[in-house]
Amino acid sequence: MYPFLHIGNLSLPMYGLCTLVGTVFALLAVFRLRKKGSPLSEDNLLDALIWAIVLGFVCSKLLYFVVDPPQMPHSWRELWDIISTGLVFYGGLIGGLLGLLIVSKKTKKHILTYTDLMAPCFCLAHAGGRIGCLMAGCCYGMEYSGPCAVVLDGVSRLPTQPMEAIFLVILAGVLMAIFLKKPRQGAVTGWYMTIYAVWRFIIEFFRADERGAVGALSTSQFISLFIFALGLFLLVRSRKAVNDFYVE
Repeated sequence: MYPFLHIGNLSLPMYGLCTLVGTVFALLAVFRLRKKGSPLSEDNLLDALIWAIVLGFVCSKLLYFVVDPPQMPHSWRELWDIISTGLVFYGGLIGGLLGLLIVSKKTKKHILTYTDLMAPCFCLAHAGGRIGCLMAGCCYGMEYSGPCAVVLDGVSRLPTQPMEAIFLVILAGVLMAIFLKKPRQGAVTGWYMTIYAVWRFIIEFFRADERGAVGALSTSQFISLFIFALGLFLLVRSRKAVNDFYVE
């Protein structure tokens, strides 16, 4: 595809640029959504974002190394390629949650107060990353020659990357609508986890890239089972909770 944007002698990775664009939209959305009904201050939110982004990146790289162990680099260029390419979404999600947990302990605000606000907007950053996958030629689908097929290295494939990007934008809109109705604490997070886990479990059947396996399931499908279970637990919890969205 188009893994790099060349500007003079400068080569910028399209994956990083697309992810950056998605992240900018996510940040604009999360600060705007905060004003609509979240008890978090801007300082709380900024602190949470920093921790979530840093730990999310670290954990996404670590899980990538587990799924696809890199070769020992023999030059600074090879080392940079290892650092700047290859991320696993669920590693980023787990790392981001760890970051939010740290901040929630510091601020003495429930972690679900953070995740309910950030989950809809996180979908936008994730969608940008999936377009980046398309540009980089990774996370590709099975061979397919029907409508909307994309060609990667001369092979016609199912466009799983833009399919997921579109799904994530729609999911972001649905979750924002739920958030604005001021549901009980944990409901937005629960819906995000259950819906995305189901989607990810299904779309994995249509991918053909190397991404690790746990028995008959891909690594992401295996993790999706736990994400779905946790999301379902949060939905049940939110229905039984006596505190409303604003109570810590």
